[in-house]
Amino acid sequence: MRAISDPNELKILTSLKQKRGYNPQNKDKIVKLQISGYKGLYAELRGENLRFFLRYSKANGKKTDRVYKGLSLSQITSSALPYDRELISKGLDPIEEQKKARQQAAKLAEDNKKQKVTFRQVYLQWKLEEVKKTLNKNNKTTPTGKQRIHNKNSDLGRIENHILSALAKKPIYSINSYHLAELFKPLCSNSPSTAKKCKTQLINLFGWYENYIKGEFKSPITYSFTKKFSQFLREAQKPSQNYNAPDYRSLPIIFNLLTSEQYKRSTAAKVASFCILTACRSEAVRNLKWESIHLNDDCTGYFIIPIDDNKVKGAPKELRTVYFGSLVGAYLESIQEELIGTAFSHKYVFPNRYRKDWTTNPVPLGENAISSFMRKSFHVAELKKGHLWKDADDEKDGLIQTHATSRACFQTWALEQKDPITGLPRYSKELTEACLLHAKDDKYKGAYDRSRVSEEELYRIKGDWEEYIFSYELACSKILPVLDNPIAMGNLRDEEAEIEQLEKQGQPVEESEDLKSYRIYERGLIALTKAQDDFKKYGGEALLKKLEKQKKK
Repeated sequence: MRAISDPNELKILTSLKQKRGYNPQNKDKIVKLQISGYKGLYAELRGENLRFFLRYSKANGKKTDRVYKGLSLSQITSSALPYDRELISKGLDPIEEQKKARQQAAKLAEDNKKQKVTFRQVYLQWKLEEVKKTLNKNNKTTPTGKQRIHNKNSDLGRIENHILSALAKKPIYSINSYHLAELFKPLCSNSPSTAKKCKTQLINLFGWYENYIKGEFKSPITYSFTKKFSQFLREAQKPSQNYNAPDYRSLPIIFNLLTSEQYKRSTAAKVASFCILTACRSEAVRNLKWESIHLNDDCTGYFIIPIDDNKVKGAPKELRTVYFGSLVGAYLESIQEELIGTAFSHKYVFPNRYRKDWTTNPVPLGENAISSFMRKSFHVAELKKGHLWKDADDEKDGLIQTHATSRACFQTWALEQKDPITGLPRYSKELTEACLLHAKDDKYKGAYDRSRVSEEELYRIKGDWEEYIFSYELACSKILPVLDNPIAMGNLRDEEAEIEQLEKQGQPVEESEDLKSYRIYERGLIALTKAQDDFKKYGGEALLKKLEKQKKK
């Protein structure tokens, strides 16, 4: 019961008690008394409790009471009652208005509470859940588990580098699609792939929080933001650029450089060489395991690229099988013999020898090692020698890269080979595509063209390609001892002059093995001369200075 000290209230209380009577049996009787001077205002005694209420008519004519709980008579008559009468005069219901005021106050309190929940707080809570879930699902001691944990850490690192700094102090309830669009626009322009990965993680974060507080929060990644995001990606798209590839005619001498004594112990050089010999992507070669290789009795064979290492995930077996000839088989055997003498474990063909424990705990060579090797050898060391190995297209700028040097050169070589008798293409387009593991992606062609190339054809083209790649190395071994012999060289030049005359007359020509080697050797010298001319023609000295400055930075 509210303590009563106001004399007017005490007087009213006394009057109500007298009206009820002092008989103990009347103690629960409810009595009312209208307050004089205030129309519609009543006092009511329920047991020992005194309360005041206003009786009024609603807009629909129905009478109701507005109870003043916890207010004294002076508070009611000075503020509450005049305010309520003003509402009634406007056709409003004081009780309904009181409910609305309570709801607004509750909403304001909730909004104030939400303003204190920042994006950083939610992110840290979500990060804890994600890390815990990843660690529970994956075994840290297995390569797959390590990789998944590493991938999760990379995803979180991207959010912290590109998103968290901008949104950290912002209340999460105030973040909208406009804020996200402003944040992602420059990111899409600078790094579209990073933007896509960050967007995926934000979808997961906002979805988790929406579920965590049972739908009170709505994700700001709306349809309008997704539409803008796609627009940003389209605007950031640049014309597709293929990797730079040298003229395939210079490839034998480039391969000879990769297998020279200078790079004998370089695993990166071996990977680049193997990519050229097999026309494979570097990822498949780097991760190649001995268990995936199948050798035939004649040293030919094949290896199957695991699904995870193939560019097209989930590709069928025939689109992951790489055939090779006897020269590659012999090359693999030489690598294996070398590993047997240095390592206890022979899991990977090209292990990362830069690690101290590579002999007992081998891991495949990383992609950065290949890129670094190409920069040091073909982009710096060869420039210092005065050789500029650039793209075969004179209009195209840029030094050569491993990917195109292996695959684009193979395809160009295969398509330009002619049968010496008929003059027709030596290899079909389908055979070349099969060697590159390209699928028939056109839905109509793929449905109607059921042709398959045979293993015999695959071994034939790969054997011819390997012989071509090794041709300069083999030619040097035969011709270099002859170069200092005037008689032998005179005989070779006479034979060459005679054959050139027969070729002009259109007569069939059969070269001796020595002349074949000599001509291959001369083509290699022509390729070297062109690289020296290109060094001068395309500003090799300026390019070398530029690369050295970048290295210092």
